[in-house]
Amino acid sequence: MYIDTIREIQALEEQLEQEKMRCRQQAKDVLSATEKEGRDFLSSVRQKIREADQSAQQETEELAAQQRKAVLAEAEADCRALRERAAARTDEAAAFIVEKVVGR
Repeated sequence: MYIDTIREIQALEEQLEQEKMRCRQQAKDVLSATEKEGRDFLSSVRQKIREADQSAQQETEELAAQQRKAVLAEAEADCRALRERAAARTDEAAAFIVEKVVGR
């Protein structure tokens, strides 16, 4: 009778030990899967950040190119206006010079 009880207790202890081992393995598996998911998520976030950064940089470069074109166009228009005013006053300047030189 006692031997049967002892054997039953030993069998239960063995089952309990096997259950503990299964639980430990499950915990390790869950931890491993969670770590992998975390690494994958972090990698995904980093990739999205790189893509957003590249997109922002490209937009900035395009905006800078547009602004550069606008500034160059404005400078060209200003230069053209100065040349036109200078050309319009060429006759007046020549007459002034002749008057000063001949008028002496």
